[in-house]
Formats: sequence, structure tokens, C-alpha cells
Amino acid sequence: MSTALRSPWLMEWPAPEAAEHLLVCCHHAGGGAGQFRRWQELLGPRTAVLALQLPGRQNRWEEPVLRTMDEVVTGALTALLPRLDLPYTVFGHSMGGIVGFELARRLGTEYGLWPERLIVSATRPPDRHRGDLDLGAYDDDHVVRHFVDNGTLPPWVLDDPDLQKLLLPPLRGDFAVCDEYRYRPGPPLACPLTLCGGTEDDGVVEADLEDWREYTRAGWERRMFPGRHLFYLEPESGLLPFVAQLLSDGPAAQRPQEEQS
Repeated sequence: MSTALRSPWLMEWPAPEAAEHLLVCCHHAGGGAGQFRRWQELLGPRTAVLALQLPGRQNRWEEPVLRTMDEVVTGALTALLPRLDLPYTVFGHSMGGIVGFELARRLGTEYGLWPERLIVSATRPPDRHRGDLDLGAYDDDHVVRHFVDNGTLPPWVLDDPDLQKLLLPPLRGDFAVCDEYRYRPGPPLACPLTLCGGTEDDGVVEADLEDWREYTRAGWERRMFPGRHLFYLEPESGLLPFVAQLLSDGPAAQRPQEEQS
């Protein structure tokens, strides 16, 4: 890939030379693209991973965080358009599920570039996706404790003040994005939806996933995996092998019914 097409919005790793498919990955609130490095290593020779990297974290930590969904989606869209020279699938977890949804429908409706599939993980439907916590009302200690308690941050972060200083700006910025977001009604997606959830996730339950079915006209399925809200970061959840199988099956595997583990 020419360096002229590279963008700080996308993190990628040495991709298979003969890749036939792209997987666009959107991280959760407060997360970063680096967590998808292992996905490139394990998805096999047919798939190249393009992981969205928002400002204010990891290799972009010196940049100011964004605070609106329009800024996030427009920046991602601009970076992605020159790269979509292969069929692609979008994966998004939590906040990333809404980012992925908005990317898919803009790429499809405005440019005719529908993904082969949108995989939404641990995300409420767009009309009900708002932040549950006004982070601006709490001090740093309360915010860190909240995300440790709900499983978003590991407990050892409580003992590392320097790491907290790096994690808090993207957390606050991303939750501002979620709180500001308002769904703008439009036609249903022209690509199938695969909806994934954690069996121990108290924030996004099976019924929330099922309510996504009205957002597509191309079929949907639901699959539950062991774990809490960030189950997708846990290898033992089995999510990654499931995603690999979906990519291997291709668009012919569109199933307009619910599937549960």
C-alpha cells in the first residue's frame, strides 16, 4: 500500500500479500486500535485489518480528543475511502458499534460502497445509544473507579496514576461523543447485521441486540459469547474464531434469522 494513502486514523500491520477482504475495526470508548493487532495475526491470509484510531490515545495521544460523532465519522470516512479497493466488513464494539453503523450507512448511501456485513458487538440500537454516565460531573478518582467496577479497566489501573492520566482524556472524550449522539432516521441498511453480546454484560442485554433487526433489510443474526461488556478482548470468549468463520463464509452466508450459542 502506498504511503500516500496512509492516515493516522487507521492503524494496520503487515497484511497478507494476497488479501482478498478488508476488516474495518472500531474500538470501544476509551480504547484504541492497538488491541486489534492480534486479530491480524490470527485471521489468516485472506483478510487485511484496518483498525480505526481516534485522536487522543496510543500513537495519537498528543492530539486533542473529539467530542462529537460527526467529527469521528467524518474523519474515519475520509481516511477509509481511498482504502476500500477490496470487499470489506465492519466490526464495532460498544461505541464502536455506532461508529461502524454510521460509517456503513454513509459509505453505502453516499458512495454505493456497502460492506458485505456489519458486525455490531455489545451495542444498544442507535435510537437508544447514549452515555449512561455524565463524566463531567465526577472527579478523576470516581471515573476510574467506575470503569474498574464495570470491567472496562483492569483493577491494577487504580495503582498507576501515570497511566490514569493517559486513559482519562480519551475516556471522557468518547463518552461525550456517546452522550452527544442522536440517531438520524433513514432507510435500513442494505447489508446484513451480525449482533454479538456478552452473557454477563449487564449494560447491553440480548433484548437490546434483538432490537437492531429493524435497522437492516438484508437479514440479521444474534450470537452470545461468555463474558462481561469487554468480552471481545478475551480470547476465551470465542468471538475471534466466530468472526474468522463469518469472513470465510463470505456474503453468501447471510442468514435472516436469529442464531444463539
